Amino acid sequence: MSDRGGVEWVVVDGPDALTYVDSQCTQDLTALEVGSQVEALLLDPDGRIVAFAEVRRQGEHTIVLAVPAGCAEAARARLERFAIRTAATFAVADGDAGGDPPAWADEATRIGLGIPGPAELARGLVTHALDESLRGQLVSFTKGCYPGQELVARMQSRGATPPYVLRRCRFTAPPAAGDAVGDPEKDGVVTSVARESPNGTWIGLCVLHRTDSAEREVTVHTSGESLVAQLD
Repeated sequence: MSDRGGVEWVVVDGPDALTYVDSQCTQDLTALEVGSQVEALLLDPDGRIVAFAEVRRQGEHTIVLAVPAGCAEAARARLERFAIRTAATFAVADGDAGGDPPAWADEATRIGLGIPGPAELARGLVTHALDESLRGQLVSFTKGCYPGQELVARMQSRGATPPYVLRRCRFTAPPAAGDAVGDPEKDGVVTSVARESPNGTWIGLCVLHRTDSAEREVTVHTSGESLVAQLD
């Protein structure tokens, strides 16, 4: 079980910073002004999510990506991977390099918004595994090419649902991250858990097979008594 949350920073600096990050993420950054920000995803070439990011234009030639704690190194490596003849540097920064932390740096808030962190992304999620409203904020379906766009466009045009999806849930008692959930043969798992407030209910994120995700409730298989997860 985890309630620590947090944010990490990836700094992209150089004359090509804006155009390059735009070419690599799911959101259109062409109109991003200094001091503005937009949320996006970084995908691998096969369409799997590498990181959720709040992309901030900190200066004319400086882009800072705020990512959930544990995702910065993967995001930096993913960006640097395709930076051939690109006038930009890539670094994971310490402290408050990007300014004030985003609201979702609080773990309960991140979970409530359905934002994937490292435990969720370790399950190989694709864009259409996310809640539709969140996906609409993170993905431009009209911008030019970026790595992974082919899968995104194909699933969008077909209205397809991937085999495994990310769902928000509430629990009758706190499970542990890593507990199995749903049909034991479908490999569903609780990935993150937090309390909404000191005396509030327990909420979490689960990666579920799409057949289980259609239910209102699923069983969490703990080391003790089984719990019930109510799906939002």
